[in-house]
Amino acid sequence: MSNKVERATGPSAHENTKIGWSGAFRRHPVWLFGILMVLLPIVAIGNLMVGAAGLTIQQSLAALFQPDSSVETALIWDVRLPRVLLAILVGANLAVAGVLIQALTRNPLASPQTFGINGGAALAIVVCVIALPGLSGGRTVLPAFAGAAAIGFIMWVLSLSNAITPLKLALAGVALQLVLAALVQAVLIANNASTDIVYWLAGSVTSAQWSKVLIILPFTVIGIIITIAGGHHFGLLALDASTGQSLGQNAQRTGGLASILIVVLAGSSVAVAGPIGFVGLMVPHIVRSLVGEDLRTVLSLSTVAGPLLLVGADLGGKLATYPAELPVGIVTAILGAPAFLLITWRNRNQ
Repeated sequence: MSNKVERATGPSAHENTKIGWSGAFRRHPVWLFGILMVLLPIVAIGNLMVGAAGLTIQQSLAALFQPDSSVETALIWDVRLPRVLLAILVGANLAVAGVLIQALTRNPLASPQTFGINGGAALAIVVCVIALPGLSGGRTVLPAFAGAAAIGFIMWVLSLSNAITPLKLALAGVALQLVLAALVQAVLIANNASTDIVYWLAGSVTSAQWSKVLIILPFTVIGIIITIAGGHHFGLLALDASTGQSLGQNAQRTGGLASILIVVLAGSSVAVAGPIGFVGLMVPHIVRSLVGEDLRTVLSLSTVAGPLLLVGADLGGKLATYPAELPVGIVTAILGAPAFLLITWRNRNQ
């Protein structure tokens, strides 16, 4: 009788499977890391194959590992491989920046996009590029850092007010992002900006070059190494101030370092690929839903989940309107807007 009652009232097979997978990943997050590391090259190779000139998997792999003077080799090495690598680096930057900003502000709705940091970097770059026509390449990184830091400081000051709830702070960030976007459009219209800048503002890795990969690479490597190494300290940011201090946390120093890392990671991404949104919002929530709240684990997995999401979104943008292409920023916006609403609904009582 008790067995019948247990079968009738217990969780369904689907729920057991869901709980089982989540529990397994929480106990062994390295399993999820391994799965992501298998999926990433698969999606990356798929991205190398798809384009206006389609390639088979044999052609793609041959051009990648046995380069020669063929058209396929030139297509892979000069166009598609830099694009995939740029998507990987930008995806890692935005995902890690998203984890850090959510920990720093203790706000589940925080991300470089929803807090206007991407918009600040984009506005600074557009103004500087139009004012200084020769400004390009790596020289756009400094304006990006300045714009991101200015908006980040404004949002940080707002977050200090006890009267502002996480939802109100996120809405303030979205409003600020809209104002910045309007200012960017005003600058572009007033100066008859080229279509290249307009396409860049949508968030795109289409114009990827090896030079852009080399620009962002040091910021990604150094930023992520520092972030992972300081994962324990950054994890204490999510606690209240008194608890953090009792555990030896220097909140000002740790928060300052986290802020610098957010600016560097997000700003360098905007400089090379434009303001790609919602990666920093979605990835931390997806990872936490699978492995729990431990920040060091979430940070480590986000370095792979972010690239997987962005490379997959870029591939989706190619397939959606083949043989034309959608900018990857449009794809992440299509995915991210419903995610933002869902996260807002789940946190409506906070």
